[in-house]
Amino acid sequence: MNYYCKYIEPGFQSDWEKLVKANKASGFHQSFEWAKFKNGDGWNTYKIGLFNKETDELVGGTIVTQFCFSNKTDFFYIPEGPVINYENEKAMMEQWKVLFEALGEIIGVSDMSQTTHLRVEPRVGERPKFLDERFVKAPLNLQPKYTQVIDLADDEVAILAQMKPKGRYNIKLAEKKGVKIVGEEINAENIKAFFEIYDQTFSRKKLEKKDLPFFERLMGECKSIAKLYFAEYEGKKLATEFVIYYGNRATYLYGASLDESREVMAPYLMHWEVMKEAKKNGFKEYDLWGIATPGDEKHEWIGITDFKKKFGGREVALIGSYDLVIQKDLYEAFLKKHEL
Repeated sequence: MNYYCKYIEPGFQSDWEKLVKANKASGFHQSFEWAKFKNGDGWNTYKIGLFNKETDELVGGTIVTQFCFSNKTDFFYIPEGPVINYENEKAMMEQWKVLFEALGEIIGVSDMSQTTHLRVEPRVGERPKFLDERFVKAPLNLQPKYTQVIDLADDEVAILAQMKPKGRYNIKLAEKKGVKIVGEEINAENIKAFFEIYDQTFSRKKLEKKDLPFFERLMGECKSIAKLYFAEYEGKKLATEFVIYYGNRATYLYGASLDESREVMAPYLMHWEVMKEAKKNGFKEYDLWGIATPGDEKHEWIGITDFKKKFGGREVALIGSYDLVIQKDLYEAFLKKHEL
């Protein structure tokens, strides 16, 4: 083997982040900031580095999270990872073999293990070979399987031109009406302002929602790689969004808008201004983060999908989550308990 594994110490954070940002199958879920957020959200995290034996250079690895249930069972999850060489199948397989051995020391695969499964979800469109026959398709994807991504490489005129006519019209209307977009510091006051809009929106649409402490943890830990935006009209905040900037991608992770003054189309201008800022700062993609399953007219995201599609871009289909079952009986009990 040309590789070995050890835990990633804080001194390697810069090297790790550089690897993650350059890996097309990965993203902010493999960042140190996201790991801190998950720690505060009740998960354990382990940072495993994959090193070249000859040079001791960090070349890959994974941040794997662990959730422990009250019945003493647990499961492990690798979001947007592992960070290995997806461009070279031989290298990928060798790296995965070494990394999986290291994961086995944490997970434990003996008969005494209380781990139900290991879930893996790389950001790829085709199932990589390391997800061999031992992995089964998970009953639930933890990240959106389908998303809408806008290419920011073209100039602003071209980005506008590829939008649907209604999208361009609504952006111009919001500008004409005097809607203002402001990027704000992530602090307690602005997190609360975000949550007030979010809470009203999700209550109105009868969607499952997060609580304020969740956003305080999320935004507090990720503020070095994120920004809050508000769309204001006549002195009132009508819409908001929380954007994570990582690697080449700006990701619209959470957002909401009030029912009030909907005719001024504030959310359209907000997204356009965020795209322009992301482009100016060198980001190549704007990920609208989740759309309905194509063809599913009853999907709960159908309304928001119609909104996102107005910005154009391309539909991206990912493979979703795959599970490696560790203890079959515990895994089946887990599926039954969660009605999966």
